Amino acid sequence: MTAIITQEAVREAALDAGRALGLPGPVTEAYVRLLRPCLHLCPYEVLPEELRREDARPAGRVAGSAWLPEGVDVPSYVPHVLTVDCAALPTGVLDIAFPADGHLVVLADITDQDDSYVFHVPAGTETVERHPGEEDTLASVDPVPLYAVPGVTALRGLSLSRVPEAVAYAGGDAERAQLVAGLIRRIESLLSVRWGHEVQLGGWSPAWHDPLEDDGDVLLLSIPESLVSGDDCITHVTGTPEEIAECRYDELAFLVET
Repeated sequence: MTAIITQEAVREAALDAGRALGLPGPVTEAYVRLLRPCLHLCPYEVLPEELRREDARPAGRVAGSAWLPEGVDVPSYVPHVLTVDCAALPTGVLDIAFPADGHLVVLADITDQDDSYVFHVPAGTETVERHPGEEDTLASVDPVPLYAVPGVTALRGLSLSRVPEAVAYAGGDAERAQLVAGLIRRIESLLSVRWGHEVQLGGWSPAWHDPLEDDGDVLLLSIPESLVSGDDCITHVTGTPEEIAECRYDELAFLVET
């Protein structure tokens, strides 16, 4: 699947795969219900062909100077990692609360998560340019515009044991368990797109280790440092559903995976 993926398209393809494997419909539907929407933010050259237009509007950028209200106190050595233009995002995609206008600004130090910040700057707010400090590791990195692509995510570590309908169907039968495993592989292949490894807003966390959601948190956004600084790690910004819904961004957690 090389075009933009939607939940409906993935659902239909997954149902077809389930029927081809001979799985009961309720088992396949149970896996489809676990899928969650997201938005990917990627450079222009990574966009799917149907979104490569001359009038394509950037939905964000990494690096460069941050624009913040005067008086916002952030240590000068903390790099500006990402700014999201909330009004440029497709509407009605995410299943988490996300500002409809203004800008979401992320400043983060991957070596010290206590020095990491998320600010929502409402539309119309007067701002000043925050120039990178001498110790800012991204001071020499040119800003890169990013463009939004709707996507669909699956829980990392998706397995038979996470779906009661699949457990009941398999009933300890190895052959049936293999059929379920075949469905999981098919769903994962449907979601594999080249722009799926960029900045992600919402959806299941792309955590390499234990899913963040197992602790009751949800993902606000994740940023692969390879896009920003070339480092081989990924920064997840997470919080409780209530913290995100109420824009209590000063209570969010930063997790860096290497």
